[in-house]
Amino acid sequence: RSGANDVFIKERIQEENVEFASAISGLLHQAGLVEKNLHYREELEKSLHELQIDQQAARQIQQNMLPENSVKLGSITAQYLLIPSLYLSGDFVDVIKVDEEKTLFYLADVSGHGASSALVTVLLKNMTNRLLRNFRRRSSFDILSPVDTLYRINTELLETGLGKHLSIFLGIIDTEKKQLRYAVGGHHPMPIITDSSGSRFLEGRGMPVGLFPEPMFDERKISLEDQYQITLFSDGILEMLNEGDMIAKEQRLVDAVVETKGEGPERVKDCLLPGIISEAPDDIAIMTICRQ
Repeated sequence: RSGANDVFIKERIQEENVEFASAISGLLHQAGLVEKNLHYREELEKSLHELQIDQQAARQIQQNMLPENSVKLGSITAQYLLIPSLYLSGDFVDVIKVDEEKTLFYLADVSGHGASSALVTVLLKNMTNRLLRNFRRRSSFDILSPVDTLYRINTELLETGLGKHLSIFLGIIDTEKKQLRYAVGGHHPMPIITDSSGSRFLEGRGMPVGLFPEPMFDERKISLEDQYQITLFSDGILEMLNEGDMIAKEQRLVDAVVETKGEGPERVKDCLLPGIISEAPDDIAIMTICRQ
């Protein structure tokens, strides 16, 4: 609102010099505050712009670390869908060819959201890459064991001192033995396997990774048929479902997998959550590993 701040009669300024000086001083003080606010606003806008650039760079780095949305390794096809709740994601997936017979895959969900959680996904990718290099150099064989891999990740994550932990399902498919070996690190919901016997949750349990110095992880193995699909979810999907209890939500996941058998994670997501997800309380990840 523009207009006069105060009024003084020219002929009476000398008589009211104290009031006049006080008014001028107040105006100068206000002008100084306005100038400071403009400076702070410019600095804030500059900082926000730099933050946006940093976030864009971090997002690009994270995207570059992820595999292609659809990866075919021999007879195995891996597909995934990631929907971050913020600009950066704390959910992460990967599929790695260990050797001619073995393929490693995992879905991890880092605690929290945003940049700090995304940083842990970078560390996770580096850890598994290093284990793979060690295996190929024959200096370590931890990557051949899902549970040994989780113990290595647990130790290194604790050593970072970041105060972050993660849940993870990590499996290794051996196409020669027709076998899946897997370890569970606090992951929920468990993956769903679909074969000639129907669709059902895999069994297993284990503590979160990076939370305890001496955790317990569960490693199991199952035989695989010639045709199968393994569907993995992060727990962010459960928060978006309207069913009243966990049993009903888990059944909804199974029903969606049955309805969309072999059609990939995009179709599974549309079956569970039709339309565009504009806001989600948590990151959402869906991954399918299949042989058909």
